Amino acid sequence: MTETNIIEMTGVQKRFGKFMAVNDLTLNLREGEFFSLLGPSGCGKTTALRMIAGFQEPTKGQISIDGQDMQGIASNQRPTNMVFQSYAIFPHLNVGNNVAYGLRNRGISKSEIDQRVADALEMVELDGLQSRGATELSGGQRQRVALARALIMRPKVLLLDEPLSALDKKLREQMQFEMRRLQRSLGITFVMVTHDQYEAMTMSDRIGVMFEGKLVQVDEPATLYAKPSNQDVASFIGEMNFLPAQVTDEKDGSLVISTPCFDGMKIEKNPNATTSGANILVGIRPEQLEIAVEKPDGYDATFQGIVSDVAFYGENVHYHVRVDGVEKPIAASVPNYFHTVDFRQGDTVWIGVHSASVIALRQDEK
Repeated sequence: MTETNIIEMTGVQKRFGKFMAVNDLTLNLREGEFFSLLGPSGCGKTTALRMIAGFQEPTKGQISIDGQDMQGIASNQRPTNMVFQSYAIFPHLNVGNNVAYGLRNRGISKSEIDQRVADALEMVELDGLQSRGATELSGGQRQRVALARALIMRPKVLLLDEPLSALDKKLREQMQFEMRRLQRSLGITFVMVTHDQYEAMTMSDRIGVMFEGKLVQVDEPATLYAKPSNQDVASFIGEMNFLPAQVTDEKDGSLVISTPCFDGMKIEKNPNATTSGANILVGIRPEQLEIAVEKPDGYDATFQGIVSDVAFYGENVHYHVRVDGVEKPIAASVPNYFHTVDFRQGDTVWIGVHSASVIALRQDEK
């Protein structure tokens, strides 16, 4: 099946004076996908979204939506609509009039507007609340009204600027699944900006990670997590232990490495990271390590250390383990099956690691 691109960005730059907010952004977004731009504050992701929306023009490069070049096309003439971080709900209008606002100046009959408002509110599970005042809404309801107001315009692309950041944790997690369900049922393209890695991984078909105005990696969530392209991505997507490593042999897509913790381990090359040369960096996720009192069996490498810190998170326990020859403590995360903390600060423990858990990265990253 051929995939159709709904948005194509080629060599897009955006300068504000001498500051380069977005640098040489080239990105194709597929029709019907949920795509997230992820990165720290100030990385350029919101600027990229605003250029797609038409609120800002690129300094250089081209943006096409549904095959049409968007240069000079006003935001209200583009096949997009946007849900803002603040929701921008009009406080003097009730729910129905907030949702209908964009249709009022389009010469649409009152009966059609009423029907489309009812359909949009049913879509976001707010049917029957047309008459409720905007100031009487909860945070989750305000977010749904903003979604309904955007979707009633029937855009080909819905743009979302950190749409869940104002909600509390429990409601935010609930809305993540509801928005994903809504996107799948509608089949239109959602493009979301967020700095929340878990939000992006939960909701997205693909994620683009940005740092300092540059798009660093675009992949499906599982690939980003398992095969990050560099140390920045590995650090931002989840938590990672980093170790300097020396390549002692290279053959058939594999590397034989030595680290301060273990020697002679054979690992796969990372297709997303160029790791040529003798000195590289490797990463290991905390949840992929075993921590034990006795030396564990069945692992490709084991080493000892001393527990320096313990953090209890309820569903898991996070240990920091000091290891000779390693600058920073090794983090190990263990599911809390029995609601107990097994190790204490100062305990001597063994760490077990499988070679499949060790990710090759570039050494030249910070």
